[in-house]
Amino acid sequence: MKHFMMIFFMFAVVANAQSKIPYQDVNQSSRKLTGILSKDLLSSQPESLSHKDSLEILETRSSLKAGFFSLIIPGAGQIYNGGTGNYIKAAGFLAIEAAAIAVDIIYINKGNTKTNFFQNYADGNSTDWNSYNANGYVPYNSQSQIHYYNVYKYAQWVVNNYQQLESINGATGNDPTIKQNINNVLITKTFDPSKAPWLQVNWYALNQVELAMGGYFSHQLPAYGQQQYYELIGKYPQFREGWSDENPAYLTYDQLHSDTNWSGYYMDQRGLANNLYGVAGTAVGVIIANHFLSAIEAAIWAHGHNKAIQTSVGVSPLPQGPGYQTEFRVAVNF
Repeated sequence: MKHFMMIFFMFAVVANAQSKIPYQDVNQSSRKLTGILSKDLLSSQPESLSHKDSLEILETRSSLKAGFFSLIIPGAGQIYNGGTGNYIKAAGFLAIEAAAIAVDIIYINKGNTKTNFFQNYADGNSTDWNSYNANGYVPYNSQSQIHYYNVYKYAQWVVNNYQQLESINGATGNDPTIKQNINNVLITKTFDPSKAPWLQVNWYALNQVELAMGGYFSHQLPAYGQQQYYELIGKYPQFREGWSDENPAYLTYDQLHSDTNWSGYYMDQRGLANNLYGVAGTAVGVIIANHFLSAIEAAIWAHGHNKAIQTSVGVSPLPQGPGYQTEFRVAVNF
C-alpha cells in the first residue's frame, strides 16, 4: 500500500508539471538540475522563446474582421492577420488594385476623348455649315470635303419625299398625323448657316411623321445630344440621308448604301470608343473580383489559424506571483 501511494504521488507531481509549467526568466545563465521536476523541465526550454513571442504566435484572428477589412481595401485583411506570408499577399492584392484602377482611369479618359472626336466629326461647326445649300444639301463637288451629319438635310429629305416614302414602303396613305405635322418639321424653310442644324428642326413634328410613316421608319430619330442620337445616325440606313455623301434621290433600303464613306468612318470611330470603354469596364470587373478574392482568402486564413491555435501550448500569468506558466489547451469544435 505504501508503494502504491508513492507511485500515485509521483504521477500527480509529473502530471501537474506537464500541464502547468512555471515560466520564469529564460535568459538565466545556469541550467543546473535542482531536483525539482517542474524547474528542471523549465530549464530545458529554448532561450530564444519569450513571453511576447508566444503571445503573438497564439493570438487569434477574427475571420469576420479579416474578410471585412479586405472587402473594403484589398490586402487590409492580410495585414490584420499578420506574418511575412500575409504581408506578401497583401502587397499582391494592393498591386492588382492599383493597376486596375490606373487602367480604368486611363481608358475612360481615352474613351471620352474618342467620343468627343466622333461627336464633333458628326456635328461640324459654323464654318462647316456655310458649305450647305439653302435646302441643307451639300453641293456635289464639295461632298469629298464636307463630311458632317446635317439633321436639317435629313428632315428636308423626309418633307420632300414623304408621299413617295408612303407609297414605296407600304405606310398608310394620307395618314392624318403626317398631314398635321409635315409642314411643321422644318422651323426655318431654308437652311440658315448661322444656326446649328438641330435648332432648325421641330423634333416633335419630325418624330410624329416618322412614327406615322410605318414600315420605313423602324425608329424615331432621338433629339440632338442624346447618346442614342449619335448611335442611330450612323447605325440605321433610314437616317443615312443626313450625311453629306448620301444621294438624296434614294428612297428605299435597296438603294441606300449600307454605309457611306463618312458614315462608315464615323461608325468605326464610335466602335473604337466603345472598345476603349470596354477595357475600362473589364478593369472595373477586376477591381470588384480583387476585393472579394482578398476578403475570402483573409477570412479562410484567419479561420485556419484559429483552429490551429485551439490545440496549441499557450502562456498565462502565475496566480501566486510574478512570472508565467505554460498551459496545454485543447478545444473541441462542433
